[in-house]
Amino acid sequence: MKYSKEDIFHMLISQYQFAIEFDPVVVKGMDFTYESSIFDWRDACDLVNPQKLAKIYHKEFKIDRPLSELEDILINEDNRTVSDFCEYISKYAKRENIVPIKLLGQNCQTASIFRTLKQNLTEKGADTTELKPSSEINPFFLKYGGLLIDEVNRIAPGTMSEFEYKSHKLSRIGRNIMFIGIFAMIVIWWIWSFNWWLTLPIIIGIVIFQIGDKKQPEKLNLGGFQNFRELIYGMENKFKKAST
Repeated sequence: MKYSKEDIFHMLISQYQFAIEFDPVVVKGMDFTYESSIFDWRDACDLVNPQKLAKIYHKEFKIDRPLSELEDILINEDNRTVSDFCEYISKYAKRENIVPIKLLGQNCQTASIFRTLKQNLTEKGADTTELKPSSEINPFFLKYGGLLIDEVNRIAPGTMSEFEYKSHKLSRIGRNIMFIGIFAMIVIWWIWSFNWWLTLPIIIGIVIFQIGDKKQPEKLNLGGFQNFRELIYGMENKFKKAST
């Protein structure tokens, strides 16, 4: 089973939707289509430079082709499109084959998907010792958010593509104080002179932000999935649709 061009596009959409909620630098409201230029995609999503990005995808998808081919697509970012990228990845990427596990004499696809996901997360550095199908998603996500999203959508593209997030009130207050402090420091420094006390609002903002960041967010919705069992069923549905 190989990735389709649509599979890769769904992955990019999921990554973009995720970044919108959790990365304040990412440009919101991008009209993300196959015809979007590589530059527009990379710029809107605040991605690394083309060479580094090529290495990441080349390794992630185990592409058995010269790295220079993928670099050429990404470096030529004004003339190449998202469609070019998706076609190349779908053509050469190696997709993991998930074989159903035998349980009580029956083939069980969900058990195989869960085992594969857990194994991949462990290999990427996540602590999955206590991870079970009944485990809630949100606590695990708060530790390994980006890793979880990438692995889920690499196994079953498009499974997680809708996100809602609202940080704790203290995090938002701290962030605002920090930004105001930085702006005030630049202005005062420019028209007057620098003094150490100009950094106090920034330090206070950082402390408040870190305190709030350790608290539970006011809102966190990951595609409507509450636990890993629901997530695995969602991944299985994507598999069934892809095979029909």
